[in-house]
Amino acid sequence: MKTERGILAIWHDIDTGQSDAVLDWYNNEHHFERLSVPGFRMVHRYSAVEGTPHLFINYETDDVSVLSSPAYLERLNAPTPWTLTSQPHFRNNSRTVCHRSFAWGAAEGGFVGVLRILAEDSPKDSQLDEQAVHAALDGASGIVGGEIWSADREKSSIASREKEIRKGQDIYVDAVVVAHATDAHAAGNAVKLLRDALPDQLTARALTGVWQLSFRAEASDVTA
Repeated sequence: MKTERGILAIWHDIDTGQSDAVLDWYNNEHHFERLSVPGFRMVHRYSAVEGTPHLFINYETDDVSVLSSPAYLERLNAPTPWTLTSQPHFRNNSRTVCHRSFAWGAAEGGFVGVLRILAEDSPKDSQLDEQAVHAALDGASGIVGGEIWSADREKSSIASREKEIRKGQDIYVDAVVVAHATDAHAAGNAVKLLRDALPDQLTARALTGVWQLSFRAEASDVTA
């Protein structure tokens, strides 16, 4: 069982013709800028194999309080010049602060199968049965671990300068299941297993997909 952590979960597309520029920004500045914030531990960035949006990014923090800390909010409200020219090219942006409530497995594969429960205006019970999720995926071929994330709606909705420069409103999720897989087929099968295992009232609000790992870095990789 992994330690409970904070998670910043992001999905988005990029304007046509701007992918190279935005990915250069991520690779050479933004991911490392975030990892320099106290309490940030690592980042994963994935590209879609099946499903949308194209990019799936998540940052892991010591705990969820890091994602409303003064140091992090200072960064959100003082975007770099490169950020100011990159984030306006985001489309279909989904950004939710979560805590990792349940996790298992000692490895990560190069692919993830993801099921996310979309948030709605009126509060609804989106609590996932952790044991049912684990049972659905445990022993499945090519699945080496999994995680359940639960949203913190209050921290997700904190206003910031970065929210202002992105076009359109952020989309929120209530809960996320991430299945770590060794190949795309196994990740896709994990999504099917999850849909079969979860109640209809949750899967009716679920989006699913398969993403391949493109970038991973840890805070220890950031040099002074």
